[in-house]
Amino acid sequence: MKKLLILFAALLVLQSCRKTANFEVDLGGLDADVKVVRFDVDFDTISPQSIYSALPVLTQKYGDFVELYMRGILGMPETETADFMTQYSDFVSYCRLNNVFRDVEKAFPKDANIDSLYKDGARHYKYYFPKDTLPDVYTVISGFQESVFPSDGMMIFSLEKYLGANYPAYGQLGIENYKRRRMEKAMMPVDYFRTLAMLKYPKPDASAENLLNEMLYQGRIQYFLKSMMPSAPDSLLWGYSNYQYRWAVEYEENVWNYLIDKKILFEINPLLIRNFTGEGPFTNAFGNQSAPGVASFCGFRIVCSFMANNPTVTLPQLMQIEDLQTIYNRARYNP
Repeated sequence: MKKLLILFAALLVLQSCRKTANFEVDLGGLDADVKVVRFDVDFDTISPQSIYSALPVLTQKYGDFVELYMRGILGMPETETADFMTQYSDFVSYCRLNNVFRDVEKAFPKDANIDSLYKDGARHYKYYFPKDTLPDVYTVISGFQESVFPSDGMMIFSLEKYLGANYPAYGQLGIENYKRRRMEKAMMPVDYFRTLAMLKYPKPDASAENLLNEMLYQGRIQYFLKSMMPSAPDSLLWGYSNYQYRWAVEYEENVWNYLIDKKILFEINPLLIRNFTGEGPFTNAFGNQSAPGVASFCGFRIVCSFMANNPTVTLPQLMQIEDLQTIYNRARYNP
């Protein structure tokens, strides 16, 4: 009963943060979209025998993106070299043998409304950053490489990395369970806006990195993400299971007290920082039932407190703060 009361109180605090931090804003008739270019639809049916005749046609339609994809993502050699046909044939054979083309087409048919995944975030982004332009999304198959490849004016998404946590190939490839949880279609806009935030607002000063700064940086990224997608489940925005998110809420005060008691807020050891703020199945210091990178959750709550206690600060102003400890000093954080 006591634990339930603690959880209820923590949830009330979080709801209060949401309200005063003004995640829910009036968009009125504001409209915005992220342009989605289905490059995969045109490319993934090209056989090795027809690749030489197909490339000029693709280049005429997609311009320099074809070269970026072939060389920068697939790592293919120049088409004039002897190795090109061998490597391209190997790529096509691998994708066909593992049903990658088929499964992507099934999950993302050519008439799929992928644009709608980004709609809510695009509208919120335009609300906060009315003069900015959002990068286009290009969809490809990369052979299970990175989920997102950012480039100038675009973000390239590997669709085979969003086929669902239970997709058989993920287990066969040895991808850990906690990573598979993020390999859902619903994660595409989360990855888009998180990547956008990290590119637009990189860490201010790597030389000043310590645990507290990393907590604040990650917390600020999450605050940005929540501002773009206020209606999305919090567990989705964090890449947590529902249980892990409840754990983070319930034990926020305990985690903060631990960091204070151990005097590690200003620790500069990269491994320690990663253990408390990075990805993983859980946070080592708090056992295998804990939320991963849970110190970043405290960082997010500090940012929430800062914004609640400094209501004249806008989201763009928050994201431009160079001295991250200013956020903590003015937050009056008290979990």
